[in-house]
Amino acid sequence: MIRLLVPLLFATPALAEGVNPPSITSWLLSSLMVIGLILVLGFLLKKSKLTQVMGGGQMKVIATLPVGYKEKLMVVKVGEQQLLIGVTPQQVNFLYRLEQPLDESQPQAFSQQLGKLMGKHEKS
Repeated sequence: MIRLLVPLLFATPALAEGVNPPSITSWLLSSLMVIGLILVLGFLLKKSKLTQVMGGGQMKVIATLPVGYKEKLMVVKVGEQQLLIGVTPQQVNFLYRLEQPLDESQPQAFSQQLGKLMGKHEKS
């Protein structure tokens, strides 16, 4: 494949005399396909967990709970501590440091775990 592309990239005018130049529509379609491919790959990378794995494991989002249109509560693991933060489009607020960390291996819903923790906190 590369052997076929190299002559096209470094074609001299003498070699290109018998070849018709590409039309503007084919150039435009090719450019749009490349831009579309870049956008699709960027979207897939954002949705995959690959970026979290590449982060080094120092910080990790444990759970997320939407509480509004663009507002959410998040439990973030930083080192060995778990922090509850509130996230809006304008800012991020620290809310609470969890004394009893959430179980990361259980598939229990975040809202249930948060309710248990908040119930224990209010009784104390």
